[in-house]
Amino acid sequence: MPRPSGKRYGRPRPQTRPSGPWKHGAIPVIGLIGGIGAGKSRVAELLAEDGAFVIDADAVGHALLDQRPVRELIVDRFGADLLDRSGPDDALTGGPSRIDRGRLGAIVFADPAALRTLEAILHPRMRRTFERAIARTVRRGRAKSVVLDAAILLEAGWNTLCDVIVFVEATRDRRLARLAAARGWTEAMLASREAAQWSLDRKRDQADMIVVNDDSSPEELREEVRRLNAAIRPPVRPTRTPAVGTAGPVLARPTDPSRRP
Repeated sequence: MPRPSGKRYGRPRPQTRPSGPWKHGAIPVIGLIGGIGAGKSRVAELLAEDGAFVIDADAVGHALLDQRPVRELIVDRFGADLLDRSGPDDALTGGPSRIDRGRLGAIVFADPAALRTLEAILHPRMRRTFERAIARTVRRGRAKSVVLDAAILLEAGWNTLCDVIVFVEATRDRRLARLAAARGWTEAMLASREAAQWSLDRKRDQADMIVVNDDSSPEELREEVRRLNAAIRPPVRPTRTPAVGTAGPVLARPTDPSRRP
C-alpha cells in the first residue's frame, strides 16, 4: 500500500489563535529599529547568543533580488543596465542572474517614486518570508524569541508582526564615525539614506524599549541586552517613561491601545 502523501484534502481546518501569551504563540517577536549605524546588528547578535532567532530584513531583501521573478520585475521597471554582468548567468535564461545593488540603490535613493516602486515589489514578498520564518521558529520551539532586525520596520508596517519594538540609540556623530569606518560613508550619504526613512524622533516615539549603544564597551552593551531580555515578559504594559542609561532598557512610552496593533 502506498504511503500517504501527507497532504490534506477536503475543507480546510479552521484557523485557531496561537497558543501562548504573544501574537504568534509562546515566544515574543522583537522588532529592532534605530538610526543607521546605531548598531542594530550587534544588538541582534547578542540577542542571538541568548537564544533568539534573528531575521535580517536586509539579507531577506537581497536574497529576493537574486530570484528570477523579482529580478524580471525590477529589470522591466528600471532597465537591464541594472544587471551585474560580471557575475554568474542564470542557467535558464542565459542572462545575468543578479541585480547590481549599488546601481539600484543610487537610483531609488535619489528618486522617491522609484523607491516606492521598488518597495511595492519587495515589501509584500519580504513580509511573507518573515511570516513563514516566525511561524516555523515558534513551531519548532527551540528559540527564546524571534528578532526582526529591520531598519524600515515601521515605515513598511512590519511592526504589526511584533510584540515589542526596541529602539537602538546612538548619537549622530557616533553613527557617522561607524559608517565612515565600515562603509566609507560621508555625511551627505548618511543624510540621503536617512531622508528615505522616518525621523529618529518618530521612530523613538513608537518604540516600547530603548537600548543605548553609544560609547558603551562590549561588556556594557552585553549587559544592556541582558536587561532587555529580563524586561520582556508576557504582556505587562508600562505605566511611566523612565530612561535607559545605566538602569537598563525599559518600556519607553506608556502603551496607547489605539497606537499598538
